[in-house]
Amino acid sequence: MEKSKKASHNRLSAYIQKSCNLALKAVLWTGVCFALNIGLLYFVQMLIGFYLKTAMAPDFIASNREFMDTLAQMSAMGFEQLSIHLVLTAILTCLGILAACKFFFLARYISPMGIIGRVIFCVLPISGVVAMLIPEYVPVGGWEIAYALSVFPTFVMFNICFTIADELLPEVDELTALFQKNDNSGKRFNGRR
Repeated sequence: MEKSKKASHNRLSAYIQKSCNLALKAVLWTGVCFALNIGLLYFVQMLIGFYLKTAMAPDFIASNREFMDTLAQMSAMGFEQLSIHLVLTAILTCLGILAACKFFFLARYISPMGIIGRVIFCVLPISGVVAMLIPEYVPVGGWEIAYALSVFPTFVMFNICFTIADELLPEVDELTALFQKNDNSGKRFNGRR
């Protein structure tokens, strides 16, 4: 009995330590993603600014009025605030979807995929969900712009979210085994005999 309590305490301690380590990594990755996303948005704004100084700019502005209005709204909002919403939406969506994948045995199929497979079969579809879940008060214009804005934060945060879901969350059979009781002979019994 003493050994089982000690082993249980050691497993709990290891789980808590792993949880804290992964939470710290997630916070660091969130900061990195936030900074990189801001830099990417400013870089894209600079490229568009260079393009708008060319001879083709009046035609582009005339034919893409909605895009130009959206860009002006995003600039007025501030890329820092926009990045906060994008990164948080990407993290929560990735964690939710990957937790469901782990629970229903789908994480087993994600693990052996390489980086290209994960991008094609996981990141791009999850980015579509993130694009749909971006808050309404964030000025992203149409769905295409929202999708383009959601791909980068989803790509950066996918691996840490997958690691958290894969290492910390149970599958459905582990959860059901937790609630089943065994007697000393190993046979399952009900609480009432």
